[in-house]
Amino acid sequence: MTEQALSMTEPKQKLMRVEEFVPNPTKLTGCFGRFLAEYLGDHELLPQDFVMGCELAINDLQTGVNGYSGKSIQNRLVGYPPQIYALLRMEIPRIAEAVFPADFAEEVKKFIKEVNESASE
Repeated sequence: MTEQALSMTEPKQKLMRVEEFVPNPTKLTGCFGRFLAEYLGDHELLPQDFVMGCELAINDLQTGVNGYSGKSIQNRLVGYPPQIYALLRMEIPRIAEAVFPADFAEEVKKFIKEVNESASE
């Protein structure tokens, strides 16, 4: 796995308009991309940082509370049944492919696969 951190400047701009870059996007994908753009901030990320940031964002959306600040989240993605958050989780690799360079997106997918394999053991 590459240990090359990537600036979020360009990916953040793409996340704000993710539905333009993801094939067959849903409204949820667009909302999630915009939420991630703000949630992940401007720091550099490794592929595993992006995945973990997405997971934390999904968790915060499920609970309706920002885990960092403890403040309520006002977003249309709050309050859905658990299946919707499972669908958002499945969008992470597609979003990575849409907003990051190919090698970074591939590392995101590898990391997700490794986590899923270790969880099923």
